[in-house]
Amino acid sequence: MKTKATAPKQLTPGKPPKAQKTSTFIRQRIAIVDGQPASRIGLSHFVKKLGRWDIAWASSTAEEAMEKMEKDTPQLLIVEIELHGKDGIELIKHLRPLYPEMKILVHSNHSEEFYAERCIRAGALGYLHKTDPMGRFEHAVESVLRGEIYLNSHIVRQAIQSMLGRNGNGKHSFHAARIHGLTDRELEILQLIAIGHSCQDSADKLHISPRTVQVHRNNIRLKIGLDSALQLHAYAMRFFDKESGQHREE
Repeated sequence: MKTKATAPKQLTPGKPPKAQKTSTFIRQRIAIVDGQPASRIGLSHFVKKLGRWDIAWASSTAEEAMEKMEKDTPQLLIVEIELHGKDGIELIKHLRPLYPEMKILVHSNHSEEFYAERCIRAGALGYLHKTDPMGRFEHAVESVLRGEIYLNSHIVRQAIQSMLGRNGNGKHSFHAARIHGLTDRELEILQLIAIGHSCQDSADKLHISPRTVQVHRNNIRLKIGLDSALQLHAYAMRFFDKESGQHREE
């Protein structure tokens, strides 16, 4: 007995078969490098509370961060400048060519006036002071993840004025010009002088020789226009005391 062959089911023109729905959304991940446990924990809790991004990991030193980075690279790295051992700026310089797709946001207690430009030049996309409202932190993360530069508006104005040669007159302008003339390493050593580090202490922290530290100290003294190491120490203490207590606008 012959069976009747059935024709294959025809698809309606213009209506392709339904594809199985799959979710391709992956939340972006953030890593934190900060030497202060309270800062790491507080920032991690805040990011988790927002519920928009995930925390990949946190570390207290640049060296630890570099090890973790090899195994787990986040989309965004949040960095404090002041770290034990290699500082945040040196960490940024080291990571930038190795992980060009990763975005970096600096979240620090240091003054934007003297550090923001250095961090951007090193490879970060944003700079946010730790005393800024956390609402700005969320906006800074959003901007940096989009590949945009994030700076507070008064720092942008300062950069434009500097570019146009309108830095004003007087002692403040003269003082700022000399500080901005220091290299990143010299500014780091000036900070170590301010907190009482000897040449040997600074050499141990920076993994360089005491002789190299002394050369940097002499260069700093000459650039600022001071006559002695005693004046340099007093200057460093005044500068960083003023920086930490500066009035913040915006």
